[in-house]
Amino acid sequence: MKKHTLQLSFLAQTTDVNYRGTVHGGKVMKWIDEAGYALAAQHTQKYCVTKFVDDIEFKNPISIGDLVLVEASVLRSGTTSIRIHVTVASENLIEGERKDNCACDIVFVALDEQGNKIAITA
Repeated sequence: MKKHTLQLSFLAQTTDVNYRGTVHGGKVMKWIDEAGYALAAQHTQKYCVTKFVDDIEFKNPISIGDLVLVEASVLRSGTTSIRIHVTVASENLIEGERKDNCACDIVFVALDEQGNKIAITA
């Protein structure tokens, strides 16, 4: 059965922060790519690589100890590629405040063992 959504949740750690004490944007981008890849692989049952990331706008910072919520959903699937929308939100568990942090679309391409594009639909 093909998966159409995926959710990851974890706590922001001290090792994730930048010099201002909030989570580093590069770390957030890594989480986005990991969630996107996991869903692309589950949905296509193929090895996929990132081809394109569309416009990430960082709206609100993530603090140490926040619960990070990364949600991915399939937008469309083509012959050799899949487009996935990923959102990142965070929640301060003590204050109960939830923030939308960023969102973007990612295109993944399915590859065979030799690194050639392969069909993902039956």
